[in-house]
Amino acid sequence: MEEALVSLLLSAAGVTSLVGTRINWLRKPQSDDGVPYIVLQRIDGDRDYHMRGPSGYVTSRVQADVYGITYGSSKKTARALVALLSGYRGGIFQGIFIDSERDLPAADPGEVTNLFRTSVDLIIHHAN
Repeated sequence: MEEALVSLLLSAAGVTSLVGTRINWLRKPQSDDGVPYIVLQRIDGDRDYHMRGPSGYVTSRVQADVYGITYGSSKKTARALVALLSGYRGGIFQGIFIDSERDLPAADPGEVTNLFRTSVDLIIHHAN
């Protein structure tokens, strides 16, 4: 699912025109100073079973954190991500749905950063 989600995001001109290839799981590489960028994190994954064993169906919650140098760039990139993924079906994805969206500080308490962050929670129904 992780590779397929990145491939889907990288295939969308509306997303890549803003972030290029700066889409990573868990953290952004320190060597990359470009913004805006997207960091993905799988929060959980519930596997489905039936009486004969695994069905091959999984529901995953993925948090997409969109960082930008301005609040506007963070929101614009998040809107492009939402426009692409909301209700998407195809490939291994049986359905992608937006669960929530929020604006957060880009740093943990005590850290100093000039970035803005918009966080989008995705519910992804997919093949295992």
